[in-house]
Amino acid sequence: MTASLSRRQLAFTAGAAAWPVAASAQAYPNGPIRMIVPYVAGGNSDVVARRIAAKLGERLGVPVVVENRTGAGGAIGTETVVRAAPDGQTLLFHSAAVAIEPSMRNDLSYNVREDLVPITQIAETPFAFLVNNTVPARTIPEFIVYAKANPGKLNFGTPGAASSVHLSIEWFCKVAGIEMVHVPYRGAAPTLLALTANEIQLVLDAVSTAKPHATSGMSRALAVASAQRSTAWPELPTVKETGVDYSISIWHGFFAPARTSPTIAARLNTEIRGVMEDAEMKRWSEQLGLQVTTSPDPAAFRAFFLNEINRWAEIVRQTGVQG
Repeated sequence: MTASLSRRQLAFTAGAAAWPVAASAQAYPNGPIRMIVPYVAGGNSDVVARRIAAKLGERLGVPVVVENRTGAGGAIGTETVVRAAPDGQTLLFHSAAVAIEPSMRNDLSYNVREDLVPITQIAETPFAFLVNNTVPARTIPEFIVYAKANPGKLNFGTPGAASSVHLSIEWFCKVAGIEMVHVPYRGAAPTLLALTANEIQLVLDAVSTAKPHATSGMSRALAVASAQRSTAWPELPTVKETGVDYSISIWHGFFAPARTSPTIAARLNTEIRGVMEDAEMKRWSEQLGLQVTTSPDPAAFRAFFLNEINRWAEIVRQTGVQG
C-alpha cells in the first residue's frame, strides 16, 4: 500500500513539475512581439515584414511590432535577436544573407548554427538575368558564347561587394566558364541605371523590378536564376532550362533565439505558415514577385538552413570572393 501510494505521489509530482512548462506554452504569447528586420524601412524586405507582422498579430491576438535594426551587413539585427530572451517574444526576419555570413565574416559575436532557432521559410525572391540592349544575346547560352569571345571585356553590376547577388553572379561565371569584371554599386536601383547607360552589360535583379525594366525596353531579359519559373514572369525560362546547370535561391525566413521552446517554435511555424498560405496573402506576395515557400515544421527549415550555409560556403570557396 505504501509503495503504491509512493508511486502515485511520484507520478503526481512529475506531472506537477511539467505544469509550469505546459502553462507557459499555453500562455504564449504573453505580450507584444518584436519582429527585428535588419534592413532599412521602406525597402522590399521591410514592406513584406510589416505585412506579415500585421497578419500575424491578428492570428496571435497581440501586437507584432517591426523594429529596423540595420548596420554591419545585417549583423546588428541578428545579434539583437541572439541576445534576446528565448521566450518567442523576439523574432528575426532575415534573408539568405544570414546563411552567407559564416563564410564571409570572422568577426561575428555569434554562431548562426547554434544561436538561432529556424522557424520557417516564407518565400523565395526569383531573380532574373538582364543584359544591355547592345549585347547580341537573347538566351543564356548565347550570352556565354559572347562572353567567351570577349573575356574580361564585359562588366556586371551588383548592389555591393560580397553581397548575395555578387556571389550569385560570380558563381554563374564559374559554372559558365566566363570572365567578367565586377562593378559594385550602392544598392540595386543604381545597377539598373548603369545597365541602361551601358556602363555594365549584365545584372541579376529581383523579378519585381527586373520585369518592368525589361518589358519597357530598357534592357533584355535572358532567364530567371531560380530552379523553377517565376509565377510573376512565367514566360521567362530558368537558366537550367537553357542547358546550364545553375540555380540560385534568394529566400526569406523567420528565426528565434537559441533555447526557444520547441512548443513555441512549432506554434510560430503554424501561425506564420497560416499567414503566408492565405489566398489573399499569396496574391499580394506574387504581385511583389515573391513565391511563397513555407517549411512544414521548424526541423525542416533547420535542415534547409544548414544546407544553405554549406552551399554558400562552397560557392565562396570556389569563387574566391572575400568579405
